[in-house]
Amino acid sequence: MLYADSDKRIESITQTAELFKSKGYHATAKEILTFVEILKGDAVPADFLKKLDALFDLHQKEFEAELPVGQDFRKRCFEEIKEIVFKAISRLNGDYAKTIITIHPLLVRLNISNKVTGSIADELANNKITDQNVVFHLRCYAYLVFMEGVFDELARVLYFMAVADRNNVPKLADLERMTVWEILGNLKNTHVFLERWEEKKHIRNAIGHARASYDISKNIVRFVDQNWDSGNISIDQFAQMALELEDSLTAFLNIFLLLKIFDFVAAANAYA
Repeated sequence: MLYADSDKRIESITQTAELFKSKGYHATAKEILTFVEILKGDAVPADFLKKLDALFDLHQKEFEAELPVGQDFRKRCFEEIKEIVFKAISRLNGDYAKTIITIHPLLVRLNISNKVTGSIADELANNKITDQNVVFHLRCYAYLVFMEGVFDELARVLYFMAVADRNNVPKLADLERMTVWEILGNLKNTHVFLERWEEKKHIRNAIGHARASYDISKNIVRFVDQNWDSGNISIDQFAQMALELEDSLTAFLNIFLLLKIFDFVAAANAYA
């Protein structure tokens, strides 16, 4: 065995594989399990990082192909978030793990809020609700929770990773006060995960002020905010807008999970 706690690391990798499998990423799960063999050996192979890169590439393709709609967005979003995270690791180098503790409360809240929207998504996926008006308003509530409780936190986490270095570690209190508008203004480039943010925010406001309507006979929705009107759009267009928010979070969480494979295989203390 490579480490004294290799059995524990193998269990962690197996659990990670099972998690990806439960989400429908079967190819990714199968490839994750191949890292178990490294822990059963006596050395980390020279091509370990190349193998890890290949795992990220495989998962990206599987993530992109998850649904027919939104594949271009998922491709660009995954690539961008991966670049943000990897550059943060490079800038922080050995201080990365210690620095990430700064945003641990954000990550905890992100996970808690995501469970709410996940529960709604699971209920809708079961197709047990036959009243389409109820389905629409559940989707609206999930959208509202996602915008307020999930995406704000995700934006703060990604902003932290985009700007943090050894000489500049944003304080948690400052991050918690930042709005997505401020983050959008502070970032130099237009980021994929923030695309169409103004429109998405108007839809959130319309839902929050009960100005969202659904015409079942025509399968169209309309959102009205102060000095803004979406006009009649298809329910599919609204769903795609919501999907972009969810895909941004999924890309980040999956990248974060895959990065743990490095610790399980190559870190002297994988559970620090």
